[in-house]
Amino acid sequence: MVNSVSVIPIECKFGPTSAYAYYIDAPEPAIVDTGIASSAFQEIEAVLNQHGRRIEDIRWILLTHGHVDHLGSARAVWEKTGGRAEIVIPQKEAYLLRDRRAHIIDYKGLQGKYLDSETQEKHTAILMNDIGGDLEPTVEVADGDQISLGGEVSITVVETPGHSIGSVTFVLDGLGWAFVADAVQMYGGAKSGIPTIESPALYRQSLQRLLEEIHPKRLYLGHHFLNSSGETVSEQVDGEEVSVILRDSLEMDAKLAEMVCRHLRENVPSNPDDELYGPFKSIADELNYTGNPRNLPCAFFVTMNGYREELVGVYEK
Repeated sequence: MVNSVSVIPIECKFGPTSAYAYYIDAPEPAIVDTGIASSAFQEIEAVLNQHGRRIEDIRWILLTHGHVDHLGSARAVWEKTGGRAEIVIPQKEAYLLRDRRAHIIDYKGLQGKYLDSETQEKHTAILMNDIGGDLEPTVEVADGDQISLGGEVSITVVETPGHSIGSVTFVLDGLGWAFVADAVQMYGGAKSGIPTIESPALYRQSLQRLLEEIHPKRLYLGHHFLNSSGETVSEQVDGEEVSVILRDSLEMDAKLAEMVCRHLRENVPSNPDDELYGPFKSIADELNYTGNPRNLPCAFFVTMNGYREELVGVYEK
């Protein structure tokens, strides 16, 4: 029965923060996301054992998107199942599972392009350490696809890009439980203090779709995020809080879009060679942002780059 399904959250440590994986206790057990390369042994297997479950019994590895802290341990988990688990990933990001070097190319086109070569080399080494071996997906999914987890339990794929170009949300049918991972980020990570958004336009559309069309009854988040009051929100959000969280996320997007647009339009003075914030120093000042974008992971340059690319036409006019 669908109502007998339970979910076990698994906190996977990643540098100064954590990413969440979720075990779905269905007739064909599934895990949504897998943390970094070490997570399979350091957290996933240990937590499942505590609950009387075995990593070897996982039959579905469901990856919401291709970022390191969500697919890094996919190969290790798959190997623990004896290669029997199906590996599911969004079609648009399957390349990140097949070829770990592709992560470096993406990194250099986002955060990396604002950093010096020495820092890039340091980050590259970290990324390569946190990603397991290449892995061929068995199922590449797109919007509307449905996967059976045995019995009456199934999930539907909802495309929710923006955080990354191909992010998806897995929704448990009949329950409305949505594994959104990083598609919903409110006011940013508890450590980063700012959302990580590669494509603001897509992010905005995804939030509006979740709010106005999907109407999830529960959200399972990818990290601990901050609400509009600066409070850390639990990884699981239920009931009326769901719409509050989605509206908070849209509110923060609007705030960032207005700020970046204004700084571009008014050509607010900024020092492109600033030691920390480069061409976005004035925006960091207005946000009272004090994070170090030379750390990994760090949302600042990724997000600023996304809004600048969206709004550069305004700047040029």
